[in-house]
Amino acid sequence: MKRCSWTAFTGLWCSGFVVACCGLSVGATSSAANQAQSAKADAFFGLARVHAVHLQLSAEEWNTMQPAQPAGMFGGPPGFNPKAAKKAEQKKDGKPADAHKGAGVFGMEFPWARAVFTVGASTFPDVGVRFKGNFTYVASAHMLRRPLKIDLDHYGNAQRLHGQKKLNRSNGVTDPARVREALAFAVYRAAGVPASRTAYAELTLSVPGKYDKELVGLYTVIEQVDKAFLKAHFKDTKGLLLKPENIRGLEYLGEDWARYESRYRPKTGATKAQQERLIAFARLINKADEATFRKEIASYLDVDAFVRFMAVDALLANLDSFLGFGHNFYLYLRPDTNRFVFMPWDLDLSMAMWPAAGPPEQQINLSLEHPHLGQNKLIDRLLAMNEVKEKYRKVLGELSTTCFTKEKLLGDLDAVEEAIRAPLAREKRAMAARKEAKGPMVRIINQTMTQRMFIERRTESVRAQLAGERKGYVPAGVGFGFGPPKGLPPGFGNFLAKPLLAALDPGKSGKVSRDEVVAAAKQFFAYCDKEGKGTLDEAQIALGINRLLPPPPGFPPPPPKFGLGDMIAPAVAKRADANKDGKISLQEFVAATEALFNEADKSKKGTLDEAGLAAALNLLSPPAAFDPPPGKETVPKKGPA
Repeated sequence: MKRCSWTAFTGLWCSGFVVACCGLSVGATSSAANQAQSAKADAFFGLARVHAVHLQLSAEEWNTMQPAQPAGMFGGPPGFNPKAAKKAEQKKDGKPADAHKGAGVFGMEFPWARAVFTVGASTFPDVGVRFKGNFTYVASAHMLRRPLKIDLDHYGNAQRLHGQKKLNRSNGVTDPARVREALAFAVYRAAGVPASRTAYAELTLSVPGKYDKELVGLYTVIEQVDKAFLKAHFKDTKGLLLKPENIRGLEYLGEDWARYESRYRPKTGATKAQQERLIAFARLINKADEATFRKEIASYLDVDAFVRFMAVDALLANLDSFLGFGHNFYLYLRPDTNRFVFMPWDLDLSMAMWPAAGPPEQQINLSLEHPHLGQNKLIDRLLAMNEVKEKYRKVLGELSTTCFTKEKLLGDLDAVEEAIRAPLAREKRAMAARKEAKGPMVRIINQTMTQRMFIERRTESVRAQLAGERKGYVPAGVGFGFGPPKGLPPGFGNFLAKPLLAALDPGKSGKVSRDEVVAAAKQFFAYCDKEGKGTLDEAQIALGINRLLPPPPGFPPPPPKFGLGDMIAPAVAKRADANKDGKISLQEFVAATEALFNEADKSKKGTLDEAGLAAALNLLSPPAAFDPPPGKETVPKKGPA
């Protein structure tokens, strides 16, 4: 059996791995100039507006721009040159190298490069450009159309796009229709939540010797949450802006501010008072008794604004967010009220498309009463207050008859599809000419749920839930705390089953037999048993998984006891070590493999399809004891919301 099958088998057991512009104006100081800039920006952004833009870089700058590590098993990025990319480590313009890098939370570094940016008849020299993203970059690393960030002022020339300096370009790698982010951001804005405006950009690229006005493809341009954004929405930019990562329910991390910097990730300088305010807010949520929480929460949090933000998250079934792992949102401490407000970000997996929460068919019926995974201290404590819960129901009822109706959403969808139909067709032809195809990380996203299907089914589910006629799906929790989880987080089998089936099923029959899985198990055992002792322990299994499944492109080497194998091996060993002696024989390993297969083979046909493989993977990750069981449903109270 080929090595890919050994890797596939480790996936069956365990694989925890998966994880703009139309004119330039220099900032003006007068109120009239600011209003004029705002009006022009309003004209630039629009749900269905498409702009033609061009990016030109020298060959040296193009190489400098590439991440410093190749994409390994996922295919290197186009034009990658490790030696040239190494120059990103050196000083540029007398500034430290880090001043010219961006970084994703996956540990990937994205060096900045100089470029010429052209929109229509206007050319803007010396702008900063870099790649960006986490999963979206990894999933598109083999493509020319990778996510981008453009900073008009990165090299200190005070350029602005109608008062704005940064432009985010999402490549829509998880959304072939390319409409999800534009529609989702529009719903937040219509609901009264401070949220970025969007537009579309059809990008061409020139790099001497590589590309000559090459059509890269269609991007969604997303307004940056920065000082200009804060000024427009809150009239003041002196507050504390944060972009938390993996902060479920806003965790309390103690009294040392240094711990908050790495997890809450401030985007503006934090005064001592602002630091203390954030720590006190987290302490209140996680440590205060009920009486104190009820008395003080409204002095720290704009509860009305949060209820509205949460309601849109729930309506959009946006689980790759504060409702899920606690990321893809901004938190702003307003200087005028000294209270926190939430703002959305990264909506490419909204509309029931977050694989970790189960199939889209489940997410589309996401509970309005409990839309979050497992426990979320802030949400749970707020909804335990009757007045807040009633306010939340009232907002859901309001939005379901205004900005989240079937007619409104389908109308917006029709407008966007009409505007981007021709650009998408041109992009498809350009990709075919470059012989680009979907990479392995893209194929794990279930694309069977179209946006039209989501709109029709989700609006009906919302109506039925608010009327008390239908139950809502409560997604399984994923646990809390630091350190590696034991086994796959709940629901991740749905995420991994598609690529696993492709690896185990070279004949493309759509099924894998018991014999094929057992053969892969034997191959994996031999691979781990380097010394030929005939037994494996947990450490050997972990090492074997880590060797077969290295970190994704750009990931740093994992710290001790935090590699993929270290995360999963305990669950594998627990299942396979029948006599509990700490050693697993080949016979025990094969028997455990067959037992797992049989447990997932509900029809007893001796084969598993994609759903069966997902079920087998999910058997390794039962929900934590404090979380609701998978599929638990709740019924909202009857009556008007």
